[in-house]
Amino acid sequence: MHELSLIQSMIEIIREERAKHGMERIVRVRVVNGALSGAVSDALSFGWECLTSEGELKGVALEIIDQPLRVTCGSCGLAFEPEDKHYMPCPACQEILGHDIQSGKELYIEEIEADVPDDTGEVAASGSAQCPKP
Repeated sequence: MHELSLIQSMIEIIREERAKHGMERIVRVRVVNGALSGAVSDALSFGWECLTSEGELKGVALEIIDQPLRVTCGSCGLAFEPEDKHYMPCPACQEILGHDIQSGKELYIEEIEADVPDDTGEVAASGSAQCPKP
């Protein structure tokens, strides 16, 4: 189950971002998981629960957005979402090979929602930051 090591890496990134931006309490983390990323969303959720059951991230919600596979036909240029990730006939021209993958390979932290302190040290607001796409 390599998802556990993926979650460990995400936790390290979250800690770095928390320190860099002066975040108090992390509320929620949103992750985008592409259909071809090789990570199983349920296994990511399970790994998150295991690795955040104690400590500073206890109780932080993990939201996983499953990104479908989207391709463009290399023959006719039609963009489509294949039903199967191994066999992808184009619905327009029936071409099977040569498609360009537009999305579905990604796995990244999209957003970290946290409480942000003001100048007095009090929590001023709960905000979120969009992380740049890789």
